Amino acid sequence: MMFDSLRDISDDSTELEQPLDNIFEPEPYDTGAGRFLGMTTGQRLVISLLLLATVIVLGFTCLMVTEKIWLF
Repeated sequence: MMFDSLRDISDDSTELEQPLDNIFEPEPYDTGAGRFLGMTTGQRLVISLLLLATVIVLGFTCLMVTEKIWLF
């Protein structure tokens, strides 16, 4: 039968004696040299200026819609 050799298999403990090395050690990762989302300093500057311009335009549009300011 299939279960007859279980004792022989369990007595062969060579598989259990070999420890696994570095099983819980985290793998090193590249920090990207201080980059945020993989962008360079100039690219981050352009993105921040575009975001600032978008906020200014949306704020100005909201002020015109609510009639807090008038163009003419």
